[in-house]
Formats: sequence, C-alpha cells, structure tokens
Amino acid sequence: MEVELLVGFASTVAAVVTSVATLAYWLGREFARMEERINFVAKSIRGVAEAARNQIGFFAEFLGFKRVLEARDISFVKSELLRLSAKPLTNPLTEREAQWLRELIEREKLTLEEAEKLREIARKFVEEHGDTVPETWKLLIYASIMRGLALSELEEGKA
Repeated sequence: MEVELLVGFASTVAAVVTSVATLAYWLGREFARMEERINFVAKSIRGVAEAARNQIGFFAEFLGFKRVLEARDISFVKSELLRLSAKPLTNPLTEREAQWLRELIEREKLTLEEAEKLREIARKFVEEHGDTVPETWKLLIYASIMRGLALSELEEGKA
C-alpha cells in the first residue's frame, strides 16, 4: 500500500511539475513577444519624435531665413528662454552651460558657427530631456530661427 501511495504521489508531483514547466515556457514566450512589440512601438515613437523635431527645426530655420519673424517675435522667444533658464528645478544644464547659453540668447545676432553650435546643443538637449523638460523645444526653435537668420545674413552679404 505504501509503494502504491508513493507511486501515486510521485506521478501527481510529476504531472504538476510538467504543467508548471509548460506554463512557464509558454509565459516566457508570450512575455518575449510582448517585449518585442513594446520595443517596436517605442522605436516607432522615437522615429515620430525625431521627425517632429526635424520639422520644427526646419520650419523655424526657414522662417528665420526668409525674415518672416520680426525683432519683437525674436525678443519674445529670447525673454521666454531667459526666464526659463533661471528656473533651477527644470534646468538640467550645468551652471557653465547655462551661462554660455544665456550669453548666446542675449545677443542680437549670432554667427553661423555659433548658431549651428547652439542648434546642435539644443538638438541634443531635446533628445535627452525633451520628454521631461518641455522648455528644451523652445530652445531648439530659437536656435533654428537664429541659424536661419545667420544664413540669411550670409546670403545678403553675397548679394
């Protein structure tokens, strides 16, 4: 009787272990598929964000190049950026970087090299902090406008 009881118990344990192992394998596959889908969606969202960033930069640069924006428009953007750069809680820049940006923002004109450097920093800033610090987008727009203005100045100088 004891042997039959042990055999019955062992077969029940084996069936449970087999069921649990099968379930674990199936769940592992399902989680792997879900992770693939989530990664695909995340990659797609990053692509859309990159496209939006490029379009915003292009249109702002174009408006600057065509001189559609007036000095008061640019002054508004500058004052907004200066106001926001003073907020310590939303500023992931070092004090040195923030000071350098403030100096560039306070200028009336930028050289093409300065504008390109500012836009490069703004793009990196948006990429790293755009989802948590919305003000970074304003910096990218401003940098693109200033690059467009610098390009326009060069065009006028050639003519």
